[in-house]
Amino acid sequence: MHRFVCGGFTYRCRVVENPAPLTQPVVVVGGAFQDMYSYRRLEGPWAAAATVISVDLQGSGGADELPGSYGFDFLSCALADLLDRLGLDRVNIFGASYGVPAVYGLAQERPERVARMALAGAAPIYPAAGLRALRAMVEGLEAGDTEVYARMSIAALLSPADRAVRNRAIATRLLSRDMGSVAAADIPRHIASTRRVIDWEGLRPGGIEGVPALCFTGEHDSLTLPDLGRAVAATISGSAFTQIREADHLILLERPREMSDLVARFFTDRPLHDLPYLTPLEHPSVPDLAVVG
Repeated sequence: MHRFVCGGFTYRCRVVENPAPLTQPVVVVGGAFQDMYSYRRLEGPWAAAATVISVDLQGSGGADELPGSYGFDFLSCALADLLDRLGLDRVNIFGASYGVPAVYGLAQERPERVARMALAGAAPIYPAAGLRALRAMVEGLEAGDTEVYARMSIAALLSPADRAVRNRAIATRLLSRDMGSVAAADIPRHIASTRRVIDWEGLRPGGIEGVPALCFTGEHDSLTLPDLGRAVAATISGSAFTQIREADHLILLERPREMSDLVARFFTDRPLHDLPYLTPLEHPSVPDLAVVG
């Protein structure tokens, strides 16, 4: 494990070395309530093809707390700092949900450093309904009521019960356990991360050129709706968009094997057509950053 300091705050990463890689290193940036171990059970296919670097950026996991006044541009700079410190010229980079703005910002500012980019649960800006749900989460936590926080997290991150979602009961149980057991010392971290999302003004204009990209979401995602993922893909020249069937925002918990396979295939230039767990690949070409919902 490595610890580095950028902008006065410490972040950390773990590196799984591959001595005979088939592709550029894979950098993994998880969601708001995840850490650098959250994707460990998915990384087998990734580690078979490349060195894998999982990151706790400032404000996440075991990194320093980051005040909510610091935005995602700061985290994009931290990612660039990571690549410099590890001596990585170009990488494959995966960003999920909260990690998307930081990863997108890196690719926008330093496209020459990104060989391929995969984004899960992306949105150009969060819709009004999603922001209301996130505010309810924060209000519960600010009141010190972790049971309310867990309940509001389930409402915000899981799709309605009438949607066909694989492993819904498991995802609900794990989310309820993790959010309902937040330690008092970690409450400020959770509040700051959620407020960073609430206060986010959306992706910067200008889009991205020269970075092969895949945007995907669960077909029943009710937070970062599929149309929002399409809108992000439309800002990236030549990108592809697809949906993982029978999943919502919590793909990691609901269809981990499929997510792992999809990202591994994309980072090693293998075909993505006709995979049974995906909707047909799309190639959005006209930016549409209208807020949905």
